[in-house]
Amino acid sequence: MKVKIVFWSPVHGQAGTTSNLLTISILMGLLYEKKCLLTHTHFTLNNLEAPLVGSNSKDVETSSFFQDVGLDALIRNFKAAKLKQEDIENCCISFPDIHLCLLPGTSKRNRISFEYEMDLLVLSLLKNMEESMDIVFVDLCSGHNSLSSKIISEADLTVINLSQNIELMDTYFSSFEKVLPGNKFYLIGNYDSKSKYNLNNLQRRYRKYIKTNNSGVIPYNTAFLDALNDGRIIDFVKDNLRCEKGDENLCYIFEAKKATEKIYRFVERIGAKGERGNPYVVST
Repeated sequence: MKVKIVFWSPVHGQAGTTSNLLTISILMGLLYEKKCLLTHTHFTLNNLEAPLVGSNSKDVETSSFFQDVGLDALIRNFKAAKLKQEDIENCCISFPDIHLCLLPGTSKRNRISFEYEMDLLVLSLLKNMEESMDIVFVDLCSGHNSLSSKIISEADLTVINLSQNIELMDTYFSSFEKVLPGNKFYLIGNYDSKSKYNLNNLQRRYRKYIKTNNSGVIPYNTAFLDALNDGRIIDFVKDNLRCEKGDENLCYIFEAKKATEKIYRFVERIGAKGERGNPYVVST
């Protein structure tokens, strides 16, 4: 399996896109032992690194920590010579016990320079990453974004992160659904099963698009959010992986594992059919 899975949302900050990606990728490594690489294309307003290592690539106090790793280092190596697997791994922070590699985002302060460089190199970089890993997860900038659109066009699967905000859902399906290419999986973040707009009702409301096999949820969970803020998300997922009936975190881990399994089976089918970039029709 060599696939690129991108996480994207029509708006920033509502659907838990980054935390959803962290959850799914950690579970993918733990449950299926696939070598996963995580990275993102944000210049600002992203929290992919801190839940794993305690700080972000943009934090001034810890900037030296990211000096020799991350996207900037990978780009320097790419410009100097053809990337080898060891070059990619050396630019990552590795978590071997969960089969995970984190490629931190940029530490640059000049947005124009970063966006220009990424526009030129991102597809080549992703191709190299994909050759070295089983699954590459990319957290994309939300909404209408030219770099996100470029990456989505080459992705094997786009995970559309939505919330139970019906205005957001309607906006997505009226403004984005038809222009986003390729295979899609709909993931409802910060999910509340007691809401009138639970997954079953959302599947009925948007039945043309949201099916049983191409949708899942990540429930809202206070302990998970605390772990996210404390930089111990890996421990939280591992500790709750086999929690039992009556545990307050059972709903979270049960639904997260179910969504991970659906995504895994989805990309397995895509790979078997060789349908990168073409919509894979999922039955109900």
